[in-house]
Amino acid sequence: MRNERRVDRSPFTWNDTLFFDPLDAFHEPDPDHFLTGFDAQTRAGFVRSGSRWSHRHDPSPPERGWQIHVSAGPREAREVAARVIRHLTARGTDFEIALDPTVLAVLRSGSASPGGGALATVHPHDDEEFRTCLAGLARLLEGVEGPCVPSAVRYRDSRALYFRHGAFPGARAVDVLGRPLPDAPAPWPFDDWKPAGEEAGDGLPGGRFRVTGTIRSSRGVGVHTAEDTAHGDRKVLLKEAGHADAAELLGREWMFLNLLAAVGSCPAPVARFQHGEHHYIVEEFVEGVGLEPLLRRLDPLARPGFDVERSREYLRTFLTVFRGVARAVRAAHDRGVVLGGLSASDVLVDPDTLGVRIVGLRSGRLTGPGGGTGSGSGAGSGGGEAGDRSALAYAMADLLLPITAMSYLREDLLDLYRKPVTEGLRWPERLHRLLTDLARGRLGLSALIDALEDEGELLGAVGAAAPPRTAVEAPPGPGAAEAAVAAFVEAAADTRRDTLFPVDPFAHVTNPLGLGTGACGVLWALHSCGVPVRPQWLDWLRTALAGIDPARYPDGLMNGLAGIAWAADALGLGTEARELLDRANRRVVAKGDPTFHHGLAGVGMTNLHFFLRSRDPRDLAAAQHCARALYDAARRDGGHAYWPTGSPARGPLTGLGSGPAGVAMFLLRMHQISGEEQWLGLGREALAGESARIASAGGAGSGEPSVEAGAAGLAKVLLRYGDLASARTVLRGLDLRYAARPGYARGLSGVADALLDAAEFTGDPSYRETALRQLDFVRRVFLFEPAERFGLRDAAGRPLLGVPGEDLLRCSTDYLTGSAGVLRVLHRVNAGGPADFLLDEVGPP
Repeated sequence: MRNERRVDRSPFTWNDTLFFDPLDAFHEPDPDHFLTGFDAQTRAGFVRSGSRWSHRHDPSPPERGWQIHVSAGPREAREVAARVIRHLTARGTDFEIALDPTVLAVLRSGSASPGGGALATVHPHDDEEFRTCLAGLARLLEGVEGPCVPSAVRYRDSRALYFRHGAFPGARAVDVLGRPLPDAPAPWPFDDWKPAGEEAGDGLPGGRFRVTGTIRSSRGVGVHTAEDTAHGDRKVLLKEAGHADAAELLGREWMFLNLLAAVGSCPAPVARFQHGEHHYIVEEFVEGVGLEPLLRRLDPLARPGFDVERSREYLRTFLTVFRGVARAVRAAHDRGVVLGGLSASDVLVDPDTLGVRIVGLRSGRLTGPGGGTGSGSGAGSGGGEAGDRSALAYAMADLLLPITAMSYLREDLLDLYRKPVTEGLRWPERLHRLLTDLARGRLGLSALIDALEDEGELLGAVGAAAPPRTAVEAPPGPGAAEAAVAAFVEAAADTRRDTLFPVDPFAHVTNPLGLGTGACGVLWALHSCGVPVRPQWLDWLRTALAGIDPARYPDGLMNGLAGIAWAADALGLGTEARELLDRANRRVVAKGDPTFHHGLAGVGMTNLHFFLRSRDPRDLAAAQHCARALYDAARRDGGHAYWPTGSPARGPLTGLGSGPAGVAMFLLRMHQISGEEQWLGLGREALAGESARIASAGGAGSGEPSVEAGAAGLAKVLLRYGDLASARTVLRGLDLRYAARPGYARGLSGVADALLDAAEFTGDPSYRETALRQLDFVRRVFLFEPAERFGLRDAAGRPLLGVPGEDLLRCSTDYLTGSAGVLRVLHRVNAGGPADFLLDEVGPP
């Protein structure tokens, strides 16, 4: 299931720090920023607004309307910025412009948000000003060419102006996850003009190519399938560039295709041409399967238990592919081409022959001075051929266990693969040495290929010896890992941060306080683990709560007002908590989201929690209001209950956080506390539906194992319903030995927490033993002492253990993806206690 908390990481990984530091808060403008050179009076009309300079004079700006995006390439960005600033300030028009070239490059590199890569965004007050402003800018910027702006329409024949209808700065309305609401369609703003179709398939590009489909299209760069009518309609790949910067990159790719044409491991070049204003190259269409999906399907580490034949077959495929890619890289080097940034996504494999083709050449460069030197210590780091060898090692390692994104945080990353290779797969240790020697410059490509040719000996050694036994209780001692994780969180706190603690980027695009990814979840976790919450943190929280604009916050448990209320109440801020929960109760039914993490079930559970603490009948009545809304909205089919999501992007719902299991959890507690039978019946129907979905997907061990969106969350609820037989079926799929995420919501810590539940509810200690092995893996692979270069220290000299966030690029301390959730599970192992937010104090059904 798609992770809806996933946001573009580039504005949060732009600097060399330990955490996701938002560009708009941590970047200091370059000395030659875009206002440099203007007089003091002009500069005084601007204020910094995150990563942009903001020029606003409209006393009553609308929340939504037509906005104009100005685009310019890096070479002319400074000149265009100066012209736009002079033009718009003279007219008193509201607009924003990137702080400086550094910010513009970061925003353009990865942001897919509307207008994210634009140099400037103009906010006219009404439609008339919009049309007038567009026409004036078109005259001003005639001849300027910039990259396309996503989700926007190009204005007439301008190559620098785009427009769209959307939210202006200051818009308040958000969806159930806390993201700005998508814009409703607006009437077309022009009477005299509509854009002509600009699809690459209009006519025959190059006079001979018929476009048949689009693989991807963004920022003026498109990749299409096509038929070559001049050669019997053979299938080809057509790549398109819609602006000068993209055309330059396309030209480089064309050069490398021709240089490597005789190698046979890259697509053959077919044609290069210009059609209208767009540039194209055409290459051979390579039939094949992506390297990652090919090997992931076979991966024994993703399955419970160990099967020697499965592991041996996986090694046979791995060796064949490894040899093929190594030969392709060596052939490129022999022709003076460095691939630069090779990754698994650049490789296609013939599923029948396992022959490989390298299809990504846009990062290539010619071997130059120093190009063949450099050892490279990180994933694809280093220069020249050494960088390619390192990238190859990391790409292949990532296919065994996808954790190489953590190489920025841990220089010893490849050393961590020894245990998965030798104990998980039971492959000979020689395979691990080949990877590390290749990455660290101790092994060349020819020697590597020779070593990989010795397939018989390597295959024969699979599973030859039992793996060494290791302790399962989390070393280095009782509670030590828990204490070090807590100390890391304390050391990372900074009252100057909008989120108090460094957290997942989702908090920065929604709200800074949420229980799941914001400050309240971290504070709640520390308090629940017995870590003193410092007075300055409570003062910070009081100030933040006093400044909440409820319209900018959703209502839910993990992302909105209900969860903030739960945490605030636990921290002694009862008055503030009560006000927040009341606000959530007034809105949540109208929003209609059923889920535990974001909607009615979670808000209802929060009301039950408050009722158990206060015995105030108003809390029980509010919970009943949520339950009735769920009852009325339920869809039933053959004894199964489910709830429509209202958004295609959020279906099908699964797990404790996102699916019927979470709704069933609330309904069980509702039944137990109120004594009303209808809630229990509906909860059982909800569980039946989700269990059937697991079974239809292939049963235990298939699909998502997580708490938030998968089997671990379902198991937690089945156990509390007393359905131990069904729970055991689901739990069989949670006997994982390895995983690529450490966190609670979608990682191994959450799976371990479900197994701790299983040990408690079934009385079977083997579930706890499995959980301890999983947490031992989390501790050894993901918990790490930050390097000195990051400069994080504990004032008392205590050891610190950081936790990488969900995609492993930086550390996060939040509850769902980072330290706080891991801390809670470690605390439960060491000190016991119930699971979080499930009201286990109510007792069994």
